[in-house]
Amino acid sequence: MAIDETMEMDHEAVTAIGRDVADLAVSLQEVQRYATGDGLAQEHFGGTPDGAAAFQAFNGVVQRLAGSVGKAQQFCAEAAQRITDSAKSTDATDVDNAWGVTKAGGAR
Repeated sequence: MAIDETMEMDHEAVTAIGRDVADLAVSLQEVQRYATGDGLAQEHFGGTPDGAAAFQAFNGVVQRLAGSVGKAQQFCAEAAQRITDSAKSTDATDVDNAWGVTKAGGAR
């Protein structure tokens, strides 16, 4: 987030974005915990073959959802850390800190 056309980073705004993304990661972790720990079992769908099939279908979807949410949570946690690290960096220019431009393609 540039302050103006000079491409200087607004460190406070970037830090706030990092906190927001970290909060999203925590929320996704709670969704995953809920999806995998709901306690539903096959007997909750009735003792019929249709109930068993319904449970298997439902449980499969819930497990895939939990896996996807887990991937999203991990991505958000890593992104939050990188955003926060970028906001804290002060050794190089803002653009270089944000994108690692000076490190691309080899050693300094």
